[in-house]
Amino acid sequence: MKHIRYPEIGQFRNAIHQVTCAARKMGVDANGDPIYDHAKSLPTLTYEGTVKLHGTNAAICLDRSQVHDNFMGEFWFQSRDNILKEGADNEGFLRYFQDKAYPQLFTIETIDIVTAIFGEWCGGNIQPNVALAKLSKRFVIFGIQSDGVWKSKDAVSKVKFEEIGVYNIYDYPSFSIDIDFNRPELSQNKLAELTTEVEKSCPVAAKHGVIGTGEGIVWKCVTPGWESPDFFFKVKGKEHSVTKVKQLAAVDVELVNSQREFAEKTVTENRCRQGVSKLKEMGLKADKTSVGAFIKWIVADIEKEESDTAKASGIDIKKAGGELTKAAKTWFFKNESTF
Repeated sequence: MKHIRYPEIGQFRNAIHQVTCAARKMGVDANGDPIYDHAKSLPTLTYEGTVKLHGTNAAICLDRSQVHDNFMGEFWFQSRDNILKEGADNEGFLRYFQDKAYPQLFTIETIDIVTAIFGEWCGGNIQPNVALAKLSKRFVIFGIQSDGVWKSKDAVSKVKFEEIGVYNIYDYPSFSIDIDFNRPELSQNKLAELTTEVEKSCPVAAKHGVIGTGEGIVWKCVTPGWESPDFFFKVKGKEHSVTKVKQLAAVDVELVNSQREFAEKTVTENRCRQGVSKLKEMGLKADKTSVGAFIKWIVADIEKEESDTAKASGIDIKKAGGELTKAAKTWFFKNESTF
């Protein structure tokens, strides 16, 4: 019996970082440090969102390595961090299930040797101020790991036993979005809009006749090859965000596009080549160790030389710094071999 931990799900910014690193990693150097192709374009990935339930993470686990006669194997129950036992329960999860017919959840299609069925233990008095609090306590399955491998959505969606209070998140409304990780900020408005809808009325509770507050959405990548939990992220509504950082700020798409166009017009080949010459004049190596100095010079030169162009285009040149930095960095790594 060994605790099987469900992975932490980060914020949108964490997923952006993980996707960027995975897409651009080319291998490792002699020291085992990763090598990245910073000029490589990033993928557009399809994400499916399911309702994030405000409860507590739980799991029912089975180890079949000691199967004999009619005995299925060793069962145990978990919270996010611990194996549960008498006197160390998790909101009554162990007490509720230890006398139920939960072994029926484990079928040939869903288990191998060591299997963990993960879900949210929610409803009743587990968490206040949400619509789910008006429903009876229940276990809503959202993932299954078997012998270290995550089961497909099709396999997971078949596992439920509503007669004893075990439901499945895939029986409720879900959402879909394509995210271009070259311009991930352009997806923020849609993500925020969907989160607000869920917060106004929890779709899971609504299906059971209760209208009220929901928590947010968990987004899982469904593009083949990108299904790892490393790329999952969650978005919570403002009522459930621990910090404001977890909320997605609205994006002025027109402004973002204008800033991008400004960067394309000003981070030119000639200016960048001049920036490389400046590095050499400063006694710096024209390689990745000097990319910070290169970007700083490019941005400063644009602020000095193109302020009138920016003003005429309605661009706050200081606020366009992010786009200028991105364009300069992309050019640098794309052309590094020619310096």
